[in-house]
Amino acid sequence: MLFGILPLNGEEVTIMAANISSGNGQSYDPGEGMRIFKGLKPDIVLIQEFNFGSNTDAQLRAFVTDAFGAEFSYVEEGKPSGDIQNGVISRFPILQSGVWDDDDMSNREFVWAQIDVPGEKNLWVISVHFKASSSGASRRVGQARQLAEYIEANVPADDYLVIGGDFNAQNRTESFLNELDHLVKVTAPWPVDRNGDGDTNAGRSRPYDWVMVEPDLNSLEVPTVLGGRSYANGIVFDSRVFTPLSAVAPVLAGDSGASQMQHMAVMRTYDLPPELDDYESWVVERFSAQEYAQGESIWGALADPDGDASVNLLEYAFGTDPTVAGSREKFPKVTIVSGEDVVSFLVREGSALTYELQVSDDLSDFVELSGEVVSDGPVSDGFKMRTVTLPISNKKFFRLKVVR
Repeated sequence: MLFGILPLNGEEVTIMAANISSGNGQSYDPGEGMRIFKGLKPDIVLIQEFNFGSNTDAQLRAFVTDAFGAEFSYVEEGKPSGDIQNGVISRFPILQSGVWDDDDMSNREFVWAQIDVPGEKNLWVISVHFKASSSGASRRVGQARQLAEYIEANVPADDYLVIGGDFNAQNRTESFLNELDHLVKVTAPWPVDRNGDGDTNAGRSRPYDWVMVEPDLNSLEVPTVLGGRSYANGIVFDSRVFTPLSAVAPVLAGDSGASQMQHMAVMRTYDLPPELDDYESWVVERFSAQEYAQGESIWGALADPDGDASVNLLEYAFGTDPTVAGSREKFPKVTIVSGEDVVSFLVREGSALTYELQVSDDLSDFVELSGEVVSDGPVSDGFKMRTVTLPISNKKFFRLKVVR
């Protein structure tokens, strides 16, 4: 990915799958899960067993504000506290959201949200909670197949996609994964805890919980850094083995082992490239990774890597090749037609550039032309030909000022 070496700041986004309720009510009331949220500070959470109090709007809003912050938004199924609903919590704006029926389960559905994350793409996330137990393997296949059908029918191929939550997987090769592997990456490497253990159930013997992402987003994964340690492919968080706990305050050592907490949180990190303007997108297309590595002397707007006295900004403005010397055939021209000066030049359609034609009679003082006749031709290959016609005068020197 060239974005990784552009001199543009992307934004790291952490995504967590979390079925870390506790207590007999399968809720976040006891507080252990809330402390883990506060300590790890994820940006987006695909949450299961999303229960707090009686699940009123006011109670869920208070929980999200306390655990994450007032700027976070959330969506959930709207089920009463006796059920174990799924949800999505996000630091970034949720553009739209909804619920897809899970025909296999009566007490939870698939919850989805389209999120306005940094950069040019939106992110679709689906929070899931598959059937439990080893005897439920065939039912998990059916759930995965139905989920894939929902995704194929509704999620744009150009957006990022994350499927995450409690899959109750008994191993890393369960058959249900075959229903999802054309949409998201389901193979190693996986997140691990401080000791290298990737299992996520309470007994640390089964890989129940996953954050699965599609290939484009997968290519943007960066290490998750927590407590001064780098986890190359994300972290399985177990407070009983994580150190130093001071780095994830207010987490307590026993939180992950709380009564009826049956899962570990899983968190991965992705460095999302910034939204590029038109010139930056052109730079990405025109220069190789090796050329980027040489710095702004090659790809900068005022650089002239091919040495033809035309800087990159002008090459961009007129559609010439910045890596081929002498490719000036598209540069402005002055002709005399029927006793009038005609200046013609290409204008990049839809760009943020301004083109200002100036004139001088001594090559010293240039002024912007006024009173001229300007016409634009049809757009072709992203450019239109602009012609500027004005009566012949003693002023014979023209220049075109291009500003980004």
